Amino acid sequence: MSVVLFDLPPIQGDYDEEDVRVMNVGRRQLRTEWPSALYPPDDPDKNWRVVLPFPNTYRNAFLSMCDVDAYAHEARNGRLCLFLNGTEGDEKAPQEVLDWLDLVGGPVAMKDHLALSFALDYEREGGSPDLPQTKIGTLRARAKPYGAMTATKETKIAAGELGKYCVEFLKEMTCYESASCVVAMPPSDPAKKYSLPRYLAEHIAAAWGREDLTMSVRTVNARNSIKAVALAEKFDTLAGTIEVDDKVFAGKHVLLVDDLYQSGISMNYCGLLLLRAGARKIFGLACEKTCRNDDNVGRG
Repeated sequence: MSVVLFDLPPIQGDYDEEDVRVMNVGRRQLRTEWPSALYPPDDPDKNWRVVLPFPNTYRNAFLSMCDVDAYAHEARNGRLCLFLNGTEGDEKAPQEVLDWLDLVGGPVAMKDHLALSFALDYEREGGSPDLPQTKIGTLRARAKPYGAMTATKETKIAAGELGKYCVEFLKEMTCYESASCVVAMPPSDPAKKYSLPRYLAEHIAAAWGREDLTMSVRTVNARNSIKAVALAEKFDTLAGTIEVDDKVFAGKHVLLVDDLYQSGISMNYCGLLLLRAGARKIFGLACEKTCRNDDNVGRG
């Protein structure tokens, strides 16, 4: 008798190097950029529906966290429409859906190639460069020394606070629950003694009860930081500089951690290498999302 295996969400889609090379990431924070997500039926015979900016991340988060009968549909305009079956004539949408929208409204969701991809918050309020820094943005600035600066006691205190916010987020966002290990994005300079992503991954793994496999993903060729590189050149700057140990990640669901999400090229490229090494799913988590995606300003 044949056995049919069904994969449970979050579902990891296939992608390749060219998908990463041409990626133009979209992002949304529902609380500040998508005020209307829930729509009542406009006919007694129709269902309540949830309309979200894009299916990436949101569909997997919803299907993983909400035990409701829903039909997920990607509209022609790229929006995700979730039709809540069995809600015809109901005065309110299911409370579970209301609670989910409230929970998912705070972080920034990314439209990229990972099964899940969130940042805790923007660098600045609402993603606007003209507004003050968010609490997360302020903490990250304190937790990451630049150039020849060395990590201080205050640096690591801020990093520890960021780690606590990450763990709180992961415990609330149960779509991440199936992650079996944690990996930090490797630094551009392998000789760097202090790496904020590595510090965060270690803290998250210990507090969340997962294996830290950061040392199985490493930078083998030092590179310039891709943050200031033009979008069209980012992939070529990054390609071939990261190495993933064979067999370590076979069948695993990997939480990939970074402190900063800008264009998404580095995290999605590293995710691709992990999938090629045998990982089944990649869940991305960054502390902050920049106000821009780089030199591209489209929000997708």
